[in-house]
Amino acid sequence: MKKLLIPAAVASIGAAAYLYQQYEQAYNVLDYVPADTVLFAGALKPEPIRDYLALAENYSTAEDIQQLENLYGTAEDATPAKKFLFSLLTEYQALTTDPEQMIKTFGLGETVRSYVYTLGLLPVAKIEIANPQAIWDLLDKHELETGFSHEDGMFGEMAYRIYRVTSPEEETPLDLIIAQKDGFLTITLNTELLGSEKLLAIALGFDKPEHSLADAGTVSDIVKKHKFSQQGVGFLNHVAIIEGITGVKNSLLAEQLTTLSEQSNSQPFAMLQNQVCQAEFTSIAHNWPRTSFGYTQMDVTAEEATIGLSYVIESKSQVILSALKSLRGFIPSYAQDFENNIASVSLGLDVSQLSSSLTAIWNDLQTPTYQCEPLSIMQAQISEAGQSIGMLGMATNMAAGVKGISAGLFDYEVSEDLNGEPQLESLQAVVALHADSPETIFNSLKMFSPELQQVQLTTGGETVSLNEIVPIDPALNINPQVAIKGNHLVIFNGDLGKQAAEKLATEKLSANGLYQTSFDIERIFTPLIDVINASGEDVPEDLMMLLDYNMNMNMNLDINDQGIRFDTVIKTESTKDIK
Repeated sequence: MKKLLIPAAVASIGAAAYLYQQYEQAYNVLDYVPADTVLFAGALKPEPIRDYLALAENYSTAEDIQQLENLYGTAEDATPAKKFLFSLLTEYQALTTDPEQMIKTFGLGETVRSYVYTLGLLPVAKIEIANPQAIWDLLDKHELETGFSHEDGMFGEMAYRIYRVTSPEEETPLDLIIAQKDGFLTITLNTELLGSEKLLAIALGFDKPEHSLADAGTVSDIVKKHKFSQQGVGFLNHVAIIEGITGVKNSLLAEQLTTLSEQSNSQPFAMLQNQVCQAEFTSIAHNWPRTSFGYTQMDVTAEEATIGLSYVIESKSQVILSALKSLRGFIPSYAQDFENNIASVSLGLDVSQLSSSLTAIWNDLQTPTYQCEPLSIMQAQISEAGQSIGMLGMATNMAAGVKGISAGLFDYEVSEDLNGEPQLESLQAVVALHADSPETIFNSLKMFSPELQQVQLTTGGETVSLNEIVPIDPALNINPQVAIKGNHLVIFNGDLGKQAAEKLATEKLSANGLYQTSFDIERIFTPLIDVINASGEDVPEDLMMLLDYNMNMNMNLDINDQGIRFDTVIKTESTKDIK
């Protein structure tokens, strides 16, 4: 029997892969997304939804329902539209504790793709659906429960639902449109003021825009340039926003903003809607065209997840990027080992480059000389800041050679004192200053602190107890040591702190980052909660809720040739029994 099942399974997988490839060729959502969309976010690759929901189950709490009630009001004071929305969201929230029922109720398949984008100001959301009837049944149920009803619309032979979300007295009604086509549920907004038959046709997937994201290749370029995963990628279009605000011709956003201005009898962007401002603002926007974001890692099971997410403020201004890159300093290895640290923070900054870098940016921001009034005012203010940059240069001379500063907490214990109050029992930590000549930096500090005058620190020299320099309260149970380890002036406490300091002695300075921080929520708060429990007092609810988020997080800020990049990696584990 097994010999028969294995070839059958292989054949089924091959057939499914072939059919999926044919479907991909037949229907590509990006063909229906305009190239000038203000916002786009999408999961281009089908992902298994079951594990995502199972992991999300761990973070569903009763407080979430309360927040919904606070947002939409109680059943007694809410409008029918709010009751309907609240009812839907409440069921969704309740089902987060039951992944199987969630999939069944919302008609989801084993894998899901989803997209969010805009047609000017009008948002469009699409999600892949396996059972279309489940969606209609769900909506019918909540209509009956809340008394809120829909009107039927037809586009060709396709029926869709229209939910009027504004009150009857509104002059310009706003409708929520829900439709299903080509295996996707579409949710969008429509209004006579901003919408049109053409836009609705594009939103519902009947017509394609003149220039689409698929034609432009924007998404594939972003994935390749920033090494994002197709599991999730998106961008905020700075150029489209600026063209809309300044009233550039052939901009859908500009047309809609003009219509809104005429309707409201106000012109909030009138100062910018002239040829000079259009040209100058558009030039700036093309230098900083978009903020791209996407997953760099997505490993999810029902028990744990590792998720990497990045944001990049893209720039073509090589002068500014080069100036910012010159500021990059040293991030030590212990600060990057976020899996083993309770918490760490590191600022990599080449202080010697600070004045010249800011001067280069200051000069670049003043060229060309802008004629558009808001930009001209901004340049005048930047010009006045030049003197401050000069003063900063003089102030940083004393810290010349400094490449960064960091701190790490590796472990700690808290106990009760004789009065039943929490007290520090032990501390494993390190603080370090990274510099070309830490001995010179330490000797410079002596001018400002008489306590340091008699202290002699040399590279490779003996450690000195900080308690001999600055008396420390014995109740803290710490005995921090000061030393110079290679290119690093360190203060450490405990065996783990000493190990980190000794390892620093082998690390050479390099320009490897700007800023990095990490923390483990459970390890930060567990010792405190244990002491509170031992004292017999009630643990604050907000503090206990933090333990539900059993995760550690690492955040990094850096500069590369593409722009300013923010990277975050989150690791989380289930805090409940897996069903």
